[in-house]
Amino acid sequence: MIDRIFFAVLLPLPIIVAVAMLLYFARAWRSATPRLRRSHVLAGLWLGACAGILIYCRERIRGWTGVDFGTITVFMLGSAASLVLFGIGIGLIGIIGRSTRGSPLCPRCWYNMDGVDPQADGRTVCPECGSEVRSISDLMQRKRWPLLIAIAVTFQLAGQFAYQLIRADHGGAQNFVPTTVLIAGMFSLPADAIIGAPTPFDSATLSGRLANGRVAGWQKTWAIGKAIDAIARAEHPDAVSRASTILNRSRFEGEIPFEAWKSSVRLLCVSHSPGAGEAMAYLAECYVRARSTVDSSGRLSIASDPQRCAAELRELVPLLLERVSAATVRTPEWWGLLRLVALAGEHATPIVPMLEARVLAEDSEMGRANTAAVLAMLSVLIPDASEASLRAFGDLPGPEQPRVLNAISRFIRPSPDLLPSFRALAVCGEPVLEVAGATGLLGAKAERCEGATLLLLSLSRQIQVGQADLGVIYWQVARDPGDGASTMLIVFLKDLALNSTPMFRIEAMAHLSNIGRDFEQRSTEVLAFLDYVGSERNPEIAERARAMAVDVRTARSAPIPLRKVAIIR
Repeated sequence: MIDRIFFAVLLPLPIIVAVAMLLYFARAWRSATPRLRRSHVLAGLWLGACAGILIYCRERIRGWTGVDFGTITVFMLGSAASLVLFGIGIGLIGIIGRSTRGSPLCPRCWYNMDGVDPQADGRTVCPECGSEVRSISDLMQRKRWPLLIAIAVTFQLAGQFAYQLIRADHGGAQNFVPTTVLIAGMFSLPADAIIGAPTPFDSATLSGRLANGRVAGWQKTWAIGKAIDAIARAEHPDAVSRASTILNRSRFEGEIPFEAWKSSVRLLCVSHSPGAGEAMAYLAECYVRARSTVDSSGRLSIASDPQRCAAELRELVPLLLERVSAATVRTPEWWGLLRLVALAGEHATPIVPMLEARVLAEDSEMGRANTAAVLAMLSVLIPDASEASLRAFGDLPGPEQPRVLNAISRFIRPSPDLLPSFRALAVCGEPVLEVAGATGLLGAKAERCEGATLLLLSLSRQIQVGQADLGVIYWQVARDPGDGASTMLIVFLKDLALNSTPMFRIEAMAHLSNIGRDFEQRSTEVLAFLDYVGSERNPEIAERARAMAVDVRTARSAPIPLRKVAIIR
């Protein structure tokens, strides 16, 4: 708050000094006395230099946040503000000056020259200091104190310096580099001066200032224009990486030509720079947002025009696959590349054996499980991924299998020869495997009601011991919200919300509210039920139900927020 107040106080200073500069230049132009004209010109030049310094300081303070407002910091900020305000006061006195009150005064020593006769050539000489005055108007003008103005500017600069000391201590000397300089050297300055960590406290790098709104509008426009030009040229991987990251941090939502995007992706696929991962994830998201429908299979998307996507991505698939094989599992780059490759249709088939091999090559349990789960997600888009995910599941150690089995049962459309295995799992007595077997049956269109029945039996047994995970119901409703199996699952949640322990009642209502919020065909039914529960006697349950009903109504009426990203055209 204090830094914002200080910025507001600092805002008019460059304007005041610039106006004073113009006044002195105007006085110099109107003055006929050489000495007075020279004095006014020098004062105007000095004020112009001071105005430039003040504008620089003001721009550097713009939007700066994250100060630790301890006692010392507050004292330094207060001292800096006091110096600036004192300088403003002195400057106003110096600019306003002293009125002549109708008496002719010497412009140099202010001697009253009333009664001094001009010489034969029209000049008037001050008897006190010997200054020559060639125009009577120079004797009648208001007398100002250039020395006071100089002192005022000195105090203002001292206040600026005191404030900048806090900034230097907080973020280092790089905070002093103007944003304009960083934009001009976007592709020539060191990378750590342009691209920083994606945190709200980064005020030293160009990406941090763009991401956190610490730049002027024209500076942001200039930076985005340079970034788009670099992507259009696609001359060097580092330049493309910096440009893509700048567009990402700036939340650019314009258009990128497809050929420029394609050339940039090709360069990033062979780049080894540290920032290439974020840049690749951003460019992949651009294409996915432009060429796919809403997410329908977890993190993956369905192409809105499969033939077009397959033709556009055919040449890039080998490079993308090589990049996927080197990317770290679960990073934004890895997911972005997978989403991009999945849109390539039949050309994306080679990713299946690559991921299947990576399941065995990964060192971490999380990496193996996530890679196998991605194979299950890909089965919705690539038929070969279904069998590969089952093989990968069999290759995993026993403790890692249940996590992958949930993904398999959620995304794979099982073939008829797998249905007996899922039925056996659904009644095996192990809670996790029972849920996985039942959800596997729910993946087959003709077996959804049987799968829902087995799932509800398993969950009922788990509820009796107080360890049921009701979240699996949401995902099975999401497969087909309008069919009879989904109706069975929703009725089970309603019964649980009315006739169970407080913990399961609240959890069941939470899942119902998620269903009503995300699936329009179930919204009216869920809202009516939540309104009914909101009128019961238990005040805690009733309050929760009313809050969830408000959340569903708000979500249904509000537009879906989309992440700002460029669109490929």
